[in-house]
Amino acid sequence: MTGPDSGAPQLIQSFANTLNAGSGTDLLLTREQAAGWLRVAGLLPEGAGLTGSEHGALLRLRESLRDVLKDHAEDREDAANAARLTRALADGRLVLTVGPASTVGLASAARASYSSVVAAVAVAVAASAASGAWLGLKSCSAPGCGLAFFDGAASGARHCPAHSAAHAG
Repeated sequence: MTGPDSGAPQLIQSFANTLNAGSGTDLLLTREQAAGWLRVAGLLPEGAGLTGSEHGALLRLRESLRDVLKDHAEDREDAANAARLTRALADGRLVLTVGPASTVGLASAARASYSSVVAAVAVAVAASAASGAWLGLKSCSAPGCGLAFFDGAASGARHCPAHSAAHAG
């Protein structure tokens, strides 16, 4: 993926794509699988795991993120989807930081591993919005797909590259 500050949008895209609706593959299916993916992604420290409730919350976070990305693809505003994502991101417990050169950023005030995972996703959403990439992150509207992709041309694409030719016109 390319785009402004591609690290933050890439994290969002990768997290959303842990579920592949087409193949039925879910990289976060179990607590152990989810913890493994989060470790590889650098979001969870070695040896840390997820409780059952944290795993459920992680799946809700992913689903609410995918719903908002689908809203982006369909160029619609859905208050319920936005509210669900807001609630899911609240576990991140973000604080505003100010650096010596008056640079401003977001960081997690949480000490728990799961809250730090959520904070990383929330910071990625904020960074994507600040860079202009947030609305370019979309979820494919093709039936059975849902793949997250980046529409860097702001072309109004509703489908991922694999489905865009089939739905052109």
